[in-house]
Amino acid sequence: MTRPRDGRRRSLLRDTRRGQAMVEMAMLLPVLMLIFLGAWTAANLIDDNDAAAQATRAGARLAAELGNGASLGLTQQQVDRDIIDQVLPIVKPQLTNAQVSEIDIYQPNGCTGTTPFVSGTCPPNNGAYIPGEPIDVYSVTNYTASYPCTTCTYTLALRLQTHPSEAELGVRLVFTYTSPTLSFFTQTDSQYTVMRLVPTS
Repeated sequence: MTRPRDGRRRSLLRDTRRGQAMVEMAMLLPVLMLIFLGAWTAANLIDDNDAAAQATRAGARLAAELGNGASLGLTQQQVDRDIIDQVLPIVKPQLTNAQVSEIDIYQPNGCTGTTPFVSGTCPPNNGAYIPGEPIDVYSVTNYTASYPCTTCTYTLALRLQTHPSEAELGVRLVFTYTSPTLSFFTQTDSQYTVMRLVPTS
């Protein structure tokens, strides 16, 4: 008589352990999913930031090469359009979950004068845009820029690339990232690059 009772006790113990494991898994699974989706979102955002940085580097490089556009007889809007046409084709196929809203072409303060600049003095704040600096602001919708610029204070006269007084030129891209998995996560971010021509002699 005792053996069947022991068998029933063992069976009940096994069933209890199975039930406990299922409850623990049900409690743990949403946390694991949230961690996984958060990590995936972070990786995706980093990838989009890298693509935006690559685009601003290409734009700033062209901006430094064009300078004030005098050698080509270009107007301010034509120079800006060439820079924007350099930036948008790079980000369009690479920003998987972000939309570009603005492209700015600007001059960081403190970046004019005889080169070489004193180490650590130019550009200030690593070249990030500071309100009040000369800037041309272009709105972007569906990877198409709106012309003319909404703010147009960065004139060609400020973009001279004549040695030894090469001006720093900055290109900033503003975009909004929305996570495809965590719909509540939306972030507006920006990337920028500042360059100037390097003397060849």
